[in-house]
Amino acid sequence: KWKKTLLVFFLLLAITTLVLSGLAIADAQEEQAEEVRGTTGASFTVERNLSTGGWASENGGSYSTQEFISEEMIQEIASVEGVAGYDASTGCLPQLSNAAGESLSLESFSFYAYGSFNSQYNSLFVSGQLALVEGSHITENMTNGILLSRECVEKNGLQLGDTVIGKIWDPNYNNPEVEMELVGVFDLVADKEDEANMYDDSSYYEYSSFVFCSMEAAEGLIKGWGEDGDGISEAYFYVADAAQLDQVIKEVQDISSINWNNYKITSNDEVYQNISSALSDTGTLITTLIVVITVVSMVLITLILFMSVRSRKRETGILLAVGIAKPAVVLQYLLETLLIAVPAFPLAYICSRQVAGALGTLFGKTAENVIVTPEHFMLVTIAGGILLIMAVLLSGIPAMRLKPRQILSQME
Repeated sequence: KWKKTLLVFFLLLAITTLVLSGLAIADAQEEQAEEVRGTTGASFTVERNLSTGGWASENGGSYSTQEFISEEMIQEIASVEGVAGYDASTGCLPQLSNAAGESLSLESFSFYAYGSFNSQYNSLFVSGQLALVEGSHITENMTNGILLSRECVEKNGLQLGDTVIGKIWDPNYNNPEVEMELVGVFDLVADKEDEANMYDDSSYYEYSSFVFCSMEAAEGLIKGWGEDGDGISEAYFYVADAAQLDQVIKEVQDISSINWNNYKITSNDEVYQNISSALSDTGTLITTLIVVITVVSMVLITLILFMSVRSRKRETGILLAVGIAKPAVVLQYLLETLLIAVPAFPLAYICSRQVAGALGTLFGKTAENVIVTPEHFMLVTIAGGILLIMAVLLSGIPAMRLKPRQILSQME
């Protein structure tokens, strides 16, 4: 029955090719999900809880007496497994000038400065609101580095390596001048036409007026600047695997040496949640398609085998009548089917290596990342062999339940 044999062969070839391609796409999807977990900037922020602290007044102004974040506390949190990096900030409002003493000009009267250990882990950079476009980030080994916005640099004719002098002007305090080196330039990534993206709600300063400087330089700027200006208000911790963010936060909150009544933790994983949701939906779709293809295909193969066995009732009856055992007859049908699968499976492996990449592009994957592996082939071969055995057994049940006389009488 060469026509039925070819039908089963090409059906097995198509099924196996599609399933192998589906498994390769699913693996590429998982690799993409793992990459996303490490690159979407999942982090958490630890900041002073002003609602549980007191307030005091000085020189006509009020300030919170809540304790600041210590460097020892930052190091303890950074040592928790899963934390890949950190930054901290202490805010101030310095006036900046160039080496010639000329004030740097922008729309606002002063700048909003963040003291920073590692500016790449500041929440504004991690969240993608700001991006470094020139130079390098502030690092722990820098003592006097400063980052300025592209708008500020271009408006004031600055270049990397230029000296920037900062000072907090306040008639009540004799604040020192601090010389800093321009080491990097950042720019706003968000839509600049959207006014909501142009400033930080907490500071009411436009991002173009933001400054990131070395922590040592920031401490020099605020030295002697009142009680509320001496300490770290916020710390940002970057998590290597975004999927582990909640677990890392839980471990941090279990640190007994920190009085968490005085601090609060905020998770920053909106980007990861949005992307992972889309990836999860795509992964579910791929898995569903693989299952549907497999189930529908096995139903078709079972029906074809059932019709094949039904058309061979006379042969089956004769074999049983001359004393051939039913298991031996079923084994014959099984071997015939497996012999069809022997060339179909390897050929499908070859075909799928060509087809998988093209199918992967339909799910947003690059062809180079969709790879059919020998492990996929082994899995499909074993699972396919088991399913074929089940299909042959199911298709042979009606005929095997009859006696030889009944089978032959039905053929008269």
